[in-house]
Amino acid sequence: MPKMRLTALLLGALFSQSACSETPSNTSQAADALESAAREKPASASVLEFGSENTLFVADSVSGKIFAYDMSDAGPAPSDEKAYNLLSIEEAIARTVSADQGSLTFNDLAVHPATREAYVSLGYALDGVDQAAIVTISHDGSVELLDIEERPASVFTLKDTADEAVTFWRDIPAPTLTITDLDYADGELFVSGISTGEFASTLRRVPFPFDVSSTSTSIEIFHAAHAQMETRAPIRAMTVLDLNGVQTVIAAYTCTPLVTIDASALQDGTNITGKTIAELGYGNTPLDVINFDARDMEGTVQSFVLVVNREMDADLIAIDDLTEAAAADGISAPVPYLGATAGVKTTPLPLSGVLHAADQNSQFILAMRRNLDTGAMELVSFRKGSFFRLSNFISEYNFPDYEYQDDQFAQGVRKFQNLLKTDEGFPDQVR
Repeated sequence: MPKMRLTALLLGALFSQSACSETPSNTSQAADALESAAREKPASASVLEFGSENTLFVADSVSGKIFAYDMSDAGPAPSDEKAYNLLSIEEAIARTVSADQGSLTFNDLAVHPATREAYVSLGYALDGVDQAAIVTISHDGSVELLDIEERPASVFTLKDTADEAVTFWRDIPAPTLTITDLDYADGELFVSGISTGEFASTLRRVPFPFDVSSTSTSIEIFHAAHAQMETRAPIRAMTVLDLNGVQTVIAAYTCTPLVTIDASALQDGTNITGKTIAELGYGNTPLDVINFDARDMEGTVQSFVLVVNREMDADLIAIDDLTEAAAADGISAPVPYLGATAGVKTTPLPLSGVLHAADQNSQFILAMRRNLDTGAMELVSFRKGSFFRLSNFISEYNFPDYEYQDDQFAQGVRKFQNLLKTDEGFPDQVR
């Protein structure tokens, strides 16, 4: 992405608001795959996904199930679009679930489409037994436990899930990768993960409301950093988009190929090859793939995909560039050296320490991140167009005797910094 495009987005946040198929007929799933109105607590709560304002999907990788909860009682939409500025949330979460703070694992983050509240899925130990929970967190830091044990749910059970006898690095069970991501699009839930068989990497399509139909497709890709075709490693994060009229899965894998998959090719029981459109860098696990719209300073809406990474900078990619790459030949040759990147144009963004991210509203991306100085778990918002928090830094601008120049650029920087100061809870430092 040209540098001027990102600059225009950054400054454009001053002047304008961000803007934020076919149904498979195959009935290969047995009838007992569907349980209606179940009152069953998930054995684990890994991936979260909102299908609409009223439906929260919860992936239970341990038991190979997907729970769909009716959230129509969640509350009204907020009157404004406020940023989250919670700089230490672990103690409140631990107290809410009656767990030791050190036992918490944070599995995923989602934002309710109406209330814009944060939903966090957790694992923790209680008397030596693994537990699952989901909490909601409001802007003021209030934490509430979602009553998933008492709340009725529709439940879909996956078949051919990962082999319990297989482990990675001695103690990581393969079933933890049964469901690696969920994405809801056009009445269907796309489910990535691994299953049994030679082609372990699997992408499923499950209609919602759940019935007994679904498809399960094995996916192989060319991994340019590994210089080989791969059939086992699963998609780790994905989103489903319309690219030039074609419903397309944008999938990110560990170490870090980016792949497009034509959703119409996802037929039950088949093996297909995704198109590798980028190699984003080695030694990295993608965490989330988010798509959203943003306006530049001329008011032009641009659409983007954001790949949030665990070990690297995040990658911002224009949808126009993705569309062009999806229509072209994919990458079929190894990168020339370890660390080389290739393929679709990206802009690196400074989102270090982020563990989970979600599209919050038309103005912000919401993220859970570790503070690299204190180790505290934070829940904070990043304004679209800037993708950084000004209060992370002490720079020239922070000194009390600094004076902004009178030219248009300097005054634009001043106004933009004042906007970020207000977002981040420092209105007293506006200049």
